[in-house]
Amino acid sequence: MKIFITAKGNAIDSIVDPRFGRAEYYVIYDTETGKVIGGKNPHKEGRIAVGISFAQIAIENGVEAAISGNFGPNAFEVLKAAGTKMHRAKEGQTVKEAVESLLSGELEEFREATPREVAEKIEKELK
Repeated sequence: MKIFITAKGNAIDSIVDPRFGRAEYYVIYDTETGKVIGGKNPHKEGRIAVGISFAQIAIENGVEAAISGNFGPNAFEVLKAAGTKMHRAKEGQTVKEAVESLLSGELEEFREATPREVAEKIEKELK
């Protein structure tokens, strides 16, 4: 299974970024091969549809699950339509810890998007 994780760096030991569309980086972890791919979020500074554009990276890489602190309404709908399960990382977890928590069934699955006003508040706090 491939897992897409928002992160503050592009490595397995990076801390999970609580934002989805405006996350600094992403990490894709393949549970079958152990392969890790990381990259900078090219849409972070966009003006509109950043969640949708960032979600497309996950979808294009064939991920089955995504981990972040929050998923805004647009990203949530795009990932849901693609069949990607979304999970809430625990605050302060590394990418590796979040993956381990997901695989052991410890992470909460998002049933609905983070309300826009909550996502905006988180963004302001992290600036």
